[in-house]
Amino acid sequence: MIRELRWNDFNDLVDDYYSYFEDLEEDPELGLVFPFKRPGIDEEAKWFSSLYSQILNGNAVASVAEVDGKVVGMCDVDRIRPGTELQHTGLLGIAIRKEFRGKGIGEQLMRETLGRCRGKFEIIILDVFVTNKRAISLYRKIGFREFGILPRSVKRGDRYFDEMKMYYPLD
Repeated sequence: MIRELRWNDFNDLVDDYYSYFEDLEEDPELGLVFPFKRPGIDEEAKWFSSLYSQILNGNAVASVAEVDGKVVGMCDVDRIRPGTELQHTGLLGIAIRKEFRGKGIGEQLMRETLGRCRGKFEIIILDVFVTNKRAISLYRKIGFREFGILPRSVKRGDRYFDEMKMYYPLD
């Protein structure tokens, strides 16, 4: 089931987020950007309350994928610089728990989230590792278009990853 984010999703989302740190150990090319150390629960609470506040203020949209009563992924769009000439643009992020990837959940989650962005944003942008061919294929299928590549965008240990910049017009 794909639905709007709820306040009581916090614990599931933290569990999901912490699982991505384990995924990173197995796959150093995991296409998510991480802090240098795993945040504590207090930092996660600040992040979640800030996201929720942004949703209530109309500056973010967030959807979750729920399987058997547990949240297994989230897609959110955050307004870029509210109150400025960039506020019509949103930045999309998406993450799905490893055991639920490749099952079509990401596509459903993105389509629902993008649908809920209509009337709130005019253009959505995202960044994706150029090595993440599966994600790039999905984004293109949905209608995202490439507008550039930032070389060496992410530095993970002694490795660098280029990021593709993509956009989706909501007109």
